[in-house]
Amino acid sequence: MTQTVPTPAPRIVVGVDGSSSSKRALAWGLFMARTTGSALEAVTAWQNPTSWTGVADDWDPVAEARAMLTACCAEVLGDDQPSDLRLTVLEGPATAALLSAGTGARMLILGSRGHGGFAGLLLGSVSAACAEHAACPTLIIHGDDLPPGPTPAGRPTPKPGEEGAR
Repeated sequence: MTQTVPTPAPRIVVGVDGSSSSKRALAWGLFMARTTGSALEAVTAWQNPTSWTGVADDWDPVAEARAMLTACCAEVLGDDQPSDLRLTVLEGPATAALLSAGTGARMLILGSRGHGGFAGLLLGSVSAACAEHAACPTLIIHGDDLPPGPTPAGRPTPKPGEEGAR
């Protein structure tokens, strides 16, 4: 008897760092996942600080990253979270983690600037590197536009400087 192994659903991978830009990318990720019949995967990365000075002995970077990712998904997607939503926390530099997560994905979606960017830059270093090196199509979300239709959580994603924006 031949056993059939189910083919995993194509994925839309979204980089999330808690910034308002990444929250808009998450809203676009949900739209693209639904439009293409893909699963949605929200990815964040963490790495050890270059200096451990001032870091609490009980610091749990994985738990902190997962809490941020969970909070962002709750804020942006609200009750509209897909049942197959996957939250992924990876250790390492953001660019390497996102490029790895994007392998085999239908699309990688990123905000144009995340935390740590300089206000004058139009494209952050992570999003620029991912756009150049990703093995899948990459969508960089610029500006404040949200996807067509109602917003996932029924309210607009905060813009930089607004209450709730990080």
